Amino acid sequence: MITGRRNFAKGMALSAGGLAFGPLLRQMEAQAAGRLEDIPKRFVFVVKSSGLTAEAIRPLGLPEGDGSLVDVSLKDMRLAPTLQSLEPHKDQLMIMEGLSGANFQGNHSAYYGALSCHHSPEKPGAATIDCILGKHLTAPFANYGFAPNGHSIGNNFGPLVQETAVFPKISAYGQNNPMPFQASAEKAYRQLFGSVVDLASGGKKEFDLQDNLLDFLADDAKRISRQVSEPEREKLDHYLAAFESVRGRNELLAGMREAIEKNAPELTTQYSSKDFTDRVSVFFDLAAASLITGLTNVISIRADWLSAKYESFGFKRTSVHDIGHNKTTDNGMKSAEARDVIRRFQIEQVAKLADKLAAVPEGDGTMLDNTMIIYMSDQADSHHSVRQNWPFIVVGGRNIGLKTAGRYLRYPSYMTAGHKTIGNWYTTILQATGASSADHFGQLDARLKDLEIAGPLQELVA
Repeated sequence: MITGRRNFAKGMALSAGGLAFGPLLRQMEAQAAGRLEDIPKRFVFVVKSSGLTAEAIRPLGLPEGDGSLVDVSLKDMRLAPTLQSLEPHKDQLMIMEGLSGANFQGNHSAYYGALSCHHSPEKPGAATIDCILGKHLTAPFANYGFAPNGHSIGNNFGPLVQETAVFPKISAYGQNNPMPFQASAEKAYRQLFGSVVDLASGGKKEFDLQDNLLDFLADDAKRISRQVSEPEREKLDHYLAAFESVRGRNELLAGMREAIEKNAPELTTQYSSKDFTDRVSVFFDLAAASLITGLTNVISIRADWLSAKYESFGFKRTSVHDIGHNKTTDNGMKSAEARDVIRRFQIEQVAKLADKLAAVPEGDGTMLDNTMIIYMSDQADSHHSVRQNWPFIVVGGRNIGLKTAGRYLRYPSYMTAGHKTIGNWYTTILQATGASSADHFGQLDARLKDLEIAGPLQELVA
């Protein structure tokens, strides 16, 4: 098997199309040479609103705990009804709960705190883990975010914001530096695949025009730089660096033409659909194609928002916020049932993404082995949560360097011996990927000062 890959990679390198595959070919060469450590690690963060109900994701028949750590294999356990679509991936599934993030406050959300472990209800106080990983796991797009809605420049959040980048207040490159997400599936398609795909709405023509504009701006900045004082020149240098950064990404995309053409999804009418579930499904399709093509190694998906209405499920006048406040939906469904319907839909999207990655051979396994999908809420376990139990569902990532495969973990409750935080969980990920060697990520919870809450989750360290 390895010999065949080595011969194929060698043939590709000698062919006229070899250079066009760029990063993809380098990955294949690394596999053929047995350098599995050179295969990129990838992460997908799927963040829902209004809490992730802990009781609803626990395996069926799980015995009651005695307050100590619960650590059982999922192999012979039955998954909860709304997690059934993950059954084919149960050997790469981890369900984890009991972690806290009680010091990251907010009204209906911990906002940036959910991924940064800093108290940041309105403005980011620090970089979030997805952006840190994106900077470390380099690709043409360091990070890419999809969000069906959020706060946009000059516009408050709403259920049908589709025309611009939005800021759902969960990801940030650093203090006061939020990461934009794309709310329009069509725009995301053009940004990600437009470098090689001719589209009536732009595509390659738009991409070429951008390159011409970069040429003009860069030359203009260099010309002006020679005529201004030192402080102004420093500012211009920053602008020029930004231009060159975009150009560098464009050059990488141009070198990936054949891989992009091969893996770009078909641009269907679903991309312009205003149906909420259509838009979310398309975001997962784009995420899969972006990862497979190598456009990015870190994706963040805002799965929904409090104002969202799942009209295709019959919730035409009932929002996620209404359901969180235990209102019966306008089609007569109780709040708990409605939450199950929404969770099942979101988990099915995660499972479809896992299916696509598992179908792509990579190294001695598949892309799913090298991709960790993390499903969570920005609000721990309930709509108005005290954030003392923050559940996570993890799929894939067998080769990330963590012992997550096929496990259910429940940590001791808040303020008791053995309790851990989401900061410990993120520390575990960052240390395993080499993105950070710090012994704790984010702010420490002062109420846990008598507990040992530094370092990674030792149960997961390989």
